[in-house]
Amino acid sequence: MKEDKLADFSLQLAKASMAYCRHLHGYGDKKGQFLRAASSVGANIAEAKYGNSAADFANKFHIALKECNETKFWLNLFEPENEEQALELKKLKRLTGNIMRMLIKSLQTLKNSSSQNK
Repeated sequence: MKEDKLADFSLQLAKASMAYCRHLHGYGDKKGQFLRAASSVGANIAEAKYGNSAADFANKFHIALKECNETKFWLNLFEPENEEQALELKKLKRLTGNIMRMLIKSLQTLKNSSSQNK
């Protein structure tokens, strides 16, 4: 259930990031780096569902967390040009933070359950 919510949020992040890119003028290749990081979050979460093992699942979630952190970096770099862009940027930052918290919680749960099974 939680993974589905996480997958939904990560898809929202990818789509909203694509939409936000139309506002990014003068950022050159940074726009592409941002979009690759933002879309990679969802791609890694999707891959985790079909991992070969619990360790593979956790590794994909860890990569998604790292990509989320990179997305956060780019979002903090961008300067909105108007109020509409500022609101979109704030929503993207909030969504990125929510995904990061969910990934961290999921990784902690995985770690705790694997240490209890030993």
